[in-house]
Amino acid sequence: MAQSQSGKWVAKVGSTGGGKSYRSQRPTNFYAAIAAIVIIGLVSVFFARHEYQSNRAATTTTGVTPIAGSTTFASLAFDVCGKLQPSLAASPSTTPPLTAQADGVVKLAPKTAAEAGTNATVARFAKDYPGLTISSNKLVLPASGGTVGGTWTNGSACPASTPDAGKKGRVVISYWPNFATTKATLTSSDPGAVHFSSNGLVTVAFVPEGATVLRPSSTTIQKMLVAAQSTATSPTTTAATGSTTTAATGSTTTAASTTSTTAKPTTTTTKK
Repeated sequence: MAQSQSGKWVAKVGSTGGGKSYRSQRPTNFYAAIAAIVIIGLVSVFFARHEYQSNRAATTTTGVTPIAGSTTFASLAFDVCGKLQPSLAASPSTTPPLTAQADGVVKLAPKTAAEAGTNATVARFAKDYPGLTISSNKLVLPASGGTVGGTWTNGSACPASTPDAGKKGRVVISYWPNFATTKATLTSSDPGAVHFSSNGLVTVAFVPEGATVLRPSSTTIQKMLVAAQSTATSPTTTAATGSTTTAATGSTTTAASTTSTTAKPTTTTTKK
């Protein structure tokens, strides 16, 4: 029986499959395609991760203060082993969205959604304040203004001048949503999980395990409320459009335009 054309082709391929010429050929196109697929995959993952993080940073819960474009205030204190520390000095720059005043009050003035609401965190504040470090295992207070300064690391002993002297402490952050709340609604070791809110109270503490974190002092809270009230009642002066002022000479002045009227001359007739 005559061998088919396809049979001849198969036989030919089989006879050359193990030859030196076949072994010397490298499937470069195949390897290049695999490499291209891997590179495209890695680039796609990178951009997808970047996009996710950007959207996450730009998203804030609706209605959660501080709101972008507004100015509100919060209280901030530092508790080291049961003793409140002096307030931080005022922030050297007013550019950041969260800035400290010299009385323990923090001004909240976010400009974008990425700075507002739940994004107005303690971590963000510490990042913009020179010399201040707040992490899950370390607290560093700069020696400026009335602040004595110091460094406290998880597991180290409380200073001798504090109520908890000698006990091992750790860094925690407590949050009260308003000045009327006596018990903290959140205590966390993550500065990125605690955010400032309008009239809210925050205390960054280095205390022994299970210790009650102190709230900001009544003086600080009072100054926070005064600052908030002053901002809420600040008068805004706007020139009235079309207001008219009449002078004794009969001149009329209008904001949009000015019209001057001159009184008609008076004529006096004397009898001869």
